[in-house]
Amino acid sequence: MKKVSILTSEQMKQEILLSHIRSERYGISREERSPNQKRLSPAALQKRRFVCRDLLDVVSGYIEEFYDLLSPERFMIAFVDRDGYILHLAGSDRLKAEFAERNCAPGYCWTERNVGTTAISLCLKKQVSIQLNDKEHYCIKAHGFTSCAAPIFGHEDSLQGVLVVSGSNDLVHPHTLIMVTSAARSIEKHMCLLQQNREMSFYTGFLDRVVESAETGLIAIDSDLRIWKSNRKANEILKDGHLENKPVSILKGLEIDLDHIYSQPSVWREKECNIKYGNQDIHVIFSAQPILSEKRELMGAVVVFEDVGNIRKLAERFSGTGAYFTFDHLIGQSPSFLDAISLAKKAAQSTSTVLLLGETGTGKELFAQAIHNAGACSGGPFVPINCGAIPGELMESELFGYVDGAFTGAIKGGKVGKFELAHGGTILLDEIGDMPHDMQVKLLRVLQTGEVQRIGSNKMVKVNTRIIASTHVNLEKAIEHNRFRKDLYYRLNIITIKIPRLKERGPRDIMALADYFVKKNNPVCQLSMGAMDALTAYDWPGNARELENTIQRSLHLCDSGILEEGHLGLPVKRINSTASFTGSLHEMEKRLISATLEDTSFNMALTARKLGISRATLYRKVKTHKIDMPVKN
Repeated sequence: MKKVSILTSEQMKQEILLSHIRSERYGISREERSPNQKRLSPAALQKRRFVCRDLLDVVSGYIEEFYDLLSPERFMIAFVDRDGYILHLAGSDRLKAEFAERNCAPGYCWTERNVGTTAISLCLKKQVSIQLNDKEHYCIKAHGFTSCAAPIFGHEDSLQGVLVVSGSNDLVHPHTLIMVTSAARSIEKHMCLLQQNREMSFYTGFLDRVVESAETGLIAIDSDLRIWKSNRKANEILKDGHLENKPVSILKGLEIDLDHIYSQPSVWREKECNIKYGNQDIHVIFSAQPILSEKRELMGAVVVFEDVGNIRKLAERFSGTGAYFTFDHLIGQSPSFLDAISLAKKAAQSTSTVLLLGETGTGKELFAQAIHNAGACSGGPFVPINCGAIPGELMESELFGYVDGAFTGAIKGGKVGKFELAHGGTILLDEIGDMPHDMQVKLLRVLQTGEVQRIGSNKMVKVNTRIIASTHVNLEKAIEHNRFRKDLYYRLNIITIKIPRLKERGPRDIMALADYFVKKNNPVCQLSMGAMDALTAYDWPGNARELENTIQRSLHLCDSGILEEGHLGLPVKRINSTASFTGSLHEMEKRLISATLEDTSFNMALTARKLGISRATLYRKVKTHKIDMPVKN
């Protein structure tokens, strides 16, 4: 806010003289106000008033106070904006009419170029308080009057307008200019306070919206341990939108010690508790920090918390263990594979334990993810754990978790186990046939009770988790050799799904998968006839996983856009017809065609390529030899 001094008498005379010289140069008439004086249209005047509405409201209040000291019959008080336009003029109707005859009315422009030397125009130009008496005005229409004008400044000393008081010479006191200047300064302070209040209101509202928009529960507690504020997320987690002004003790299990939070705030980070509220039991992770005054006095505490279930979902997303595959991702049309998919779809609609059997690389985890995504727990987490890859001494802590200080090297604050992480979702116990025997006993108890106990804790935690187990091990033989518990097997063997080997699924599925892997890794590349023959002839002990790796490796070796047999690097399996077939030439030809048809799942195009004949020739020979073909559905 600009500090403005009132000019001395000599300074005032000098400025008035210079203004008169400029007025004459501008061609301002001394006799009359110009009929062409610049004036706003009613719409333009309304628009300017709207822009200055806050300032006008404040000025209007001060004008009313002025009229407690001055008579509206004798004094005109006006507000002029920074561009010289009169936006507001007060006084009696008679006085307004009298001033209007001299173009002193709302809408008229009173800059020096429009009216010559006046208190308003000189104040606008010099941005200091001005008082003109009688003939000091350039135009004789203002002679006989005294006018006092004071500038009003705003942010960074920018001129906002002019406050002016005018009346007859014999009525104006020498201190009138001081009074008008003082009023202008008061208006500036009032506007500054108004702006501060507005900014404070804005930021308060902004901070409220920030708190409300937070995706973490937040409650502010005062020094009397009452809930002062709770945000939207807190109300959502606790399922109550009316927590404010209630004692924090209603959230049983959330033990808050303000003095301890104040003295040791680091201890109150990422703590775990079960909040019992109403008929709810809510498992949360929370942190508490003290709220301090400027004098470091304890005013209360702020508690931020999150439902453990939401933390699990977040951990799942960032750890990359989510379930992404659905039944639409399972590629294959062989009867055995379709039977496995059909049974898996039925399993997805139940909550029973599923046991997936199949060799390594057959897609057991893909089936598990598809079952999860098609079931009722699809919105929950999907947590896989490879039971064969974790040392036996770490298996219990991985599955069930542990509390703070449970053993040497334990993470501070403890650790949530896989079963708790999978609460509300699915846990995949991959390669369960390799699980240590002592862990099988503990797993059996979880399957029986639906409860887990962290290492070092005496509290049981209820979990609602869908269990899918998978293995490449023949569990029945493992039971015979005392490597797998029979009672655990019975618990797992409710819905058993056997996933066939890739070779058992036949050439059609092999080619469908090979084509998918090629398009996935290099959409412009194609398989040659020789590569197709090699792929279907190979035994694939590593199943679909080996096939994918083979395609990926071969694409790195292929530069032409055509994937040849040599790029695959597979051993060539050839049919020794002399050793395999005996009898007449007619009989051997029939047996060779029949065997090749069976090997290709009766795919006529692939059979013709393997035999090195055209499809038309193959159809003719099938008819000639009266070879039985399967009836298509």
